[in-house]
Amino acid sequence: MDIAIGRFTAQIERPRALKFALPIVLVPEMFTTRMHQATLIGYLANSGWQVYAPDFRAAAGRGETPAIGRLDFGGLSALVGEAIAALERDVIVMGHGIGGLTALAIAERPRVRAAIALAPALPRFPTPLLLRPATLFALLRRAALKPPRGKRLSEFLADAESFQRPGLIKGLVADAGRSALETARGRVRIPRFTEAAPRLIVVGDSDPFAPLPQVRIFAGEIGARLVTLAGRGHWIIGARAVDRVVSEAERFLLRTLDPELLLA
Repeated sequence: MDIAIGRFTAQIERPRALKFALPIVLVPEMFTTRMHQATLIGYLANSGWQVYAPDFRAAAGRGETPAIGRLDFGGLSALVGEAIAALERDVIVMGHGIGGLTALAIAERPRVRAAIALAPALPRFPTPLLLRPATLFALLRRAALKPPRGKRLSEFLADAESFQRPGLIKGLVADAGRSALETARGRVRIPRFTEAAPRLIVVGDSDPFAPLPQVRIFAGEIGARLVTLAGRGHWIIGARAVDRVVSEAERFLLRTLDPELLLA
């Protein structure tokens, strides 16, 4: 079901039996849309969470790729913050890839009670998503980047079920490269643990886009709890890993947040 939140259109998924009082706001990975979050949304709702998945791409410029191409990390964070403010509720922010890093970055904002990053983009790490011949030209023109192909695409969706991959590939869209470039250059500020809400990072131990050694260093720098999924790559929002992702997120939230605030 889609609803209006301020100037955003958002998919809202309500559980049959509400177990948790705080809603979850989802922030997507590069090149992905709300369709790619469907498995994660379903698992969260079945577990008792109310989930919001705003369409940040449309809000950035009615879906036009030139507007998307000009969107930087600060602009993306501002969009997420605007959507949260429009809800007028305390929330948990959960993101995948660049969306995970965005969740960590806005964890110091008043309405954010916890932030969960799934296979997040890493500051000062040149993601393989940018290491393509066409990338530099697109970034210089401030144009949108095309989705990965070939080996990078296989790595990107390695943990997706084989029957889902054709649909997932078809649904990938051009996206902002400036956010990823700023991240790789270390120009993104992530608040330290003393400045922010509790934060969790979940990552597969075989993820080429968020390598575990670098993730460990990053988690230590910002004071985030780290959970590693053995034998998993980047697509931990798919059916092969999402049950573990949701259970680890719930365990973390129950340990770090006041039960009177969290439980419905």
